[in-house]
Amino acid sequence: MLLFRNVLVCCIIFAISSLCNGQLNIKVGYTNGFMDAPILNKVVTNFNESFTSKYPGSFLDDNLNKFSSVHGLEIGLRYRVNSVGFELSWNSMSDKSDVYATLPNKVSFQDKWFLSLTEYSAGIENYFGHFGYGASLGYRTARMKTDIFGAPRKKRKVVEESGFASKFYLIFQFGGEKVGIAFKPYVQVPLRNLDISNFDQELNVQGDSAYKAIKPQEERFFLYGISIVLYNGKQ
Repeated sequence: MLLFRNVLVCCIIFAISSLCNGQLNIKVGYTNGFMDAPILNKVVTNFNESFTSKYPGSFLDDNLNKFSSVHGLEIGLRYRVNSVGFELSWNSMSDKSDVYATLPNKVSFQDKWFLSLTEYSAGIENYFGHFGYGASLGYRTARMKTDIFGAPRKKRKVVEESGFASKFYLIFQFGGEKVGIAFKPYVQVPLRNLDISNFDQELNVQGDSAYKAIKPQEERFFLYGISIVLYNGKQ
């Protein structure tokens, strides 16, 4: 019992000593991701292909583009102890797609859609020299909004779905006296599918008031991409 107590005390002292020798850094940077979103983009393809049948005599000047990539901002905190780092992060990536068409009466038709993926996450990293690897668990929210007619600066939310996602990444880092930079190629695997059927409904009901979207339509939003972040302080 005495031996166990002594070992426990030594472990606590070592842990406190390690924490005191750690370094806290603020990070800020750019992140992007390429999407595998077949369910979402099937809705886009079906809309483009059926547009002229919904509006006989119409012409599509510019198709609604598929959602294939997102990009945005990443910020957070890192606490590093020797070769191990702990991170708390927030990132928000977005993309938009427009469709332009001419209706039979020569009136212009325009529809804008905005997709965003926002995430809060906690992760752990391991470093060896300029290289490393890490993993994180995040809570991610997918939102889809559309423009409001007559109010160009305002948007109407159509989809808001959330779920957990895991991320695995490599680290290529280069330190400096005042700031360091890290390149982090990653893959993100969602742990929950997200229902995007409201997007299908709102997109297609404009041309067919009787349209009823199939529910649910579950999308994964599998991502792979890279984050490029700066850390303050000597690295």
